[in-house]
Amino acid sequence: MTVELNELLFAIHFISADPNHASEAFLSLETGKIHIRSEYMDFEGAEELPNDLDDPARYISLPDKHDLNLGTSLVWSFVDKYSSSDYDRVRAMFRKRGAYAKFKDWADRNDLLETWHHFEEEATKKAAREWCEENDLHLVEK
Repeated sequence: MTVELNELLFAIHFISADPNHASEAFLSLETGKIHIRSEYMDFEGAEELPNDLDDPARYISLPDKHDLNLGTSLVWSFVDKYSSSDYDRVRAMFRKRGAYAKFKDWADRNDLLETWHHFEEEATKKAAREWCEENDLHLVEK
């Protein structure tokens, strides 16, 4: 089965952004189409979802960023690579609520925010490629 990289990345970002962790995405093993099930997609005119999304013979559930190990371990890798002297300071940010906002503020103050976004996106692409390989999916870029 073939899956398009940008569609896969969109779905991963979308379900990962759900603060309730209730959004899900599924890839049709017949068509390659990605379907998103989410309260945020429940509006008039939204695509009607297939009734059998939970059938593992027909659909594969897509991972979110945590499933792909793109959480705090990615932050530690980034800080280690780009500002290792701040490693302890950044790690302390993650002991309290609002850590990612504080981290992004730190990155912005240190002129690293754009670098962070690029680093995160490249890591997400790499993880998506590896996930596709593990699931015998052919990834294409358009």
